[in-house]
Amino acid sequence: MLLFLLAMLAYLWRRGSGVLWHEVAWALASFLQAAIRWPYVEANRANRIEASRVGRLEQWLMFVVFMTLLCLPMLSIATPWLDRFGYRLPWPAAAVGAVLMAASLWLFHRAHADLGRHWSPSLEVHVGHELVTHGVYRHMRHPMYASIWLFALAQPLLIHNWVAGVLGVPGFALLYFLRVPREERLMLDRFGSAYQDYMARTGRLWPRGGRPREGQGRRFS
Repeated sequence: MLLFLLAMLAYLWRRGSGVLWHEVAWALASFLQAAIRWPYVEANRANRIEASRVGRLEQWLMFVVFMTLLCLPMLSIATPWLDRFGYRLPWPAAAVGAVLMAASLWLFHRAHADLGRHWSPSLEVHVGHELVTHGVYRHMRHPMYASIWLFALAQPLLIHNWVAGVLGVPGFALLYFLRVPREERLMLDRFGSAYQDYMARTGRLWPRGGRPREGQGRRFS
């Protein structure tokens, strides 16, 4: 939280009366995202880890996302160091970004609320871990990732910078495509056929249409 405060003070000092609403919208969304997650970070500390797949790759992927979805945008709005990479978009584009960001925050909140104590920041399961299939998880397996996809896609519409705005998309894509198959394998190892059935009736990022075909639960989607 202190990081957000310092960045915003630097931004207001830098911009003066020329504050750009779309940059403020991004900063506010980032603050709200951190505020939504904080109680679940604290609750997760009480969990006893039963199985973990955290390794060097996981740590590097989290670092890339931290840099491209938080640090670089903050650096862009708080300092002039990345100004040379700036571009301009008309206000309707920024408005679309604001709508995407609002949808991202809603889904981010719902995903955390539905997971409750079963949320974890890493590839791990804890003692007493349960398969959550209610709320938004009734319709999609990874609403948390879906919310961050919305955030990443909104970022270049709000942060008009080729480095600080655009790099969030490939940065998160790298984590998503390398991490999710490993996460689903961890869930299959933990929950077995229950997770296979869950996969058969849900999509990863959006609801699956129609009824699952025979044997579909034994495949990734």
